[in-house]
Amino acid sequence: MGSGPIKYEINSWKDLEKWFQSHIDWQMSFGMTRGCPIGTVANELTDEDELIRQDVRLIIELIKYKLAIFFIREKAKGNLRKDADEERLADFCIATLQGAMLVGKIRRNKRPVEMAFREALTHLKYYAIPKH
Repeated sequence: MGSGPIKYEINSWKDLEKWFQSHIDWQMSFGMTRGCPIGTVANELTDEDELIRQDVRLIIELIKYKLAIFFIREKAKGNLRKDADEERLADFCIATLQGAMLVGKIRRNKRPVEMAFREALTHLKYYAIPKH
């Protein structure tokens, strides 16, 4: 993870915004005709594809870890509310991403993806402690 169009090193809220935006940019590069490659593979899994399921799960867990680390660091710096659950926020990011990209593909339109990501960022920033 690091040689493709999506950067998973998230060290700031700006990086998180760029992470969401990079998915829109990637999807737009294909004319909004593709969803997330990981989600696409996951959607095609059958009961006989247990090894592939494990691989996809590991990829999702790695992405979740990268996101959760950002939230953990923010909390450690006093920039995130104490009641924020870092893993839950990371899962929320992944679920939002998967759903938004699917809707963007279905509608062949970036607007619902952008709206979902804006709403997600608004929700996530609810847990941020404003700097004075």
